[in-house]
Amino acid sequence: MAFDMSQIDYHSSVPGDKEKEAVTGPSWLEQLPSELVYNILSYLSPFDLAAISATSRALYTRATTDHLWQALIQENVPGVRVKSPSPCPSFKALYQAHDPRWFLPKYKIWFSDGDLTGRLVITRYDPRRGCIEGYQLVAASRSRTVQPWAADPNVMIHNFDPVVQLHLDKPIIQLDAPDPAEPHDFRSDTISSGGITTIKLSRDRSCSSSPSGDAHAEISRSRLSSEVPMRSNSDSMYSTFIHSRILTEFELSFRIDEPFPYGSIWPPPTIPSDQRVLGTSFHRFRQQLLRREARPSCRAKLSDKTFRVRKWVTMRIPGINGSNSIRNSLTNANTIPVNDDPEVDETLPSRVHIGEEIATYATLDPKLYTPTKEKPWRGIWVGDYSGHGCEFLLVTQPDDEEPFDASSLEPREGESPKDFERRKYEKTVYRGRLDAVKLTGDPNVPRGELTFRVDDLGDAGLVKVCQDEPFEGVRIVRSEGHVASAGFVLDDFITSRLLLISHDRLAQHWIDWGHISFFERVNIDRFLAPV
Repeated sequence: MAFDMSQIDYHSSVPGDKEKEAVTGPSWLEQLPSELVYNILSYLSPFDLAAISATSRALYTRATTDHLWQALIQENVPGVRVKSPSPCPSFKALYQAHDPRWFLPKYKIWFSDGDLTGRLVITRYDPRRGCIEGYQLVAASRSRTVQPWAADPNVMIHNFDPVVQLHLDKPIIQLDAPDPAEPHDFRSDTISSGGITTIKLSRDRSCSSSPSGDAHAEISRSRLSSEVPMRSNSDSMYSTFIHSRILTEFELSFRIDEPFPYGSIWPPPTIPSDQRVLGTSFHRFRQQLLRREARPSCRAKLSDKTFRVRKWVTMRIPGINGSNSIRNSLTNANTIPVNDDPEVDETLPSRVHIGEEIATYATLDPKLYTPTKEKPWRGIWVGDYSGHGCEFLLVTQPDDEEPFDASSLEPREGESPKDFERRKYEKTVYRGRLDAVKLTGDPNVPRGELTFRVDDLGDAGLVKVCQDEPFEGVRIVRSEGHVASAGFVLDDFITSRLLLISHDRLAQHWIDWGHISFFERVNIDRFLAPV
């Protein structure tokens, strides 16, 4: 019997006796021992697990078992052990509550295109409250002392001792699981019938649906394209979460080669990504981002590596159901329709927004920031930018076109084993490019731009091994630093030197400016567990 995978229920009704009678006999899967069935089901995606639960009563019972859905949630929640589905009655209900936004804690690192500075946000799941939250990562240096370099008294060393923490007082993302005791709003893409709630998930790559599922497909489209209100600590500040649509190859083709801001795409070309969307670009296309065309109509078009946050301030307007009418409307609605829908006036009694801000966020491929034995400087870093304060960087080391085989090296005549091992290490590690891209920027060089680059960490780029304190024994290589005037105009790369102090600490000698600034690795994982 063919199964239509274009529409899938999370909460399918339990197959009854009539459905079972229509089948000639139990499937081979049902005849297996329970432990084997559970093992097989553990390899299924949420889509397949929901689909198989609709085939028979026996498989429904097994496919809705809590430990299967707990594992699916845990896959998306690094750094935290999810032991309870609270406030939801089951792990399946918890998965449904935050679907399709589990990618937020999964990828954990998000950087925005807001203004020239942008933001770096860490998202995580809080099992105590069952919510997905995201906070801005901020940094400040405990030391602002300056000392001359012994090797060149005209060069000043700016000491750097950063404190990195989350700005917990002002969440960027705050997505609560709905209270199971409260009824779902019709805009939440839930359909209640006979006490059984269903959610249709579009899986068809063409985003088409069967004729019988047109109503469900329309609700699903509305759900993916609608704005999701987020809890705020302010009586007058409002924010919503918006899914973004992946740009097609054709849409990218005439944007990505443009000069800054690169046709308003995000993430920018400096950061490798398999998904790009229309960015904010200093509000040039703000209204376009609120239109239905900029939002996904089905899961195949939904980006799980980007999203948008919309914020605004609303003044209390007397005479409209009291001063809290807007707050109440946001609280009672699970989603807000897109602004070209006539229902928007029913959801928002007042459309007067003050200081509206829309920011597009993108994540990073973990490979880009995960260090390896051969590429030890990959990672998220924080750097000292003097008057601009601390800024966060992505340091990348592209893979070699031809991987280096350390076993091809042989000891030289008279070379000690210790010296041979050191030479193998240097040949393995000191090779290839190194690029540092700003995840947060400043008025001169904005977020998403290179801040410095090294063409070759190996012998071709080697300047010397320093013999002077405080950098004795440190390898110094040629680099280029990115500079610009305010507003990112007249940008250029100037000659500089990169000091490879350790795998967790770097220094950049800005030769023309006569100073040395430091960069330090940030351990993102220590921010994933709520305390």
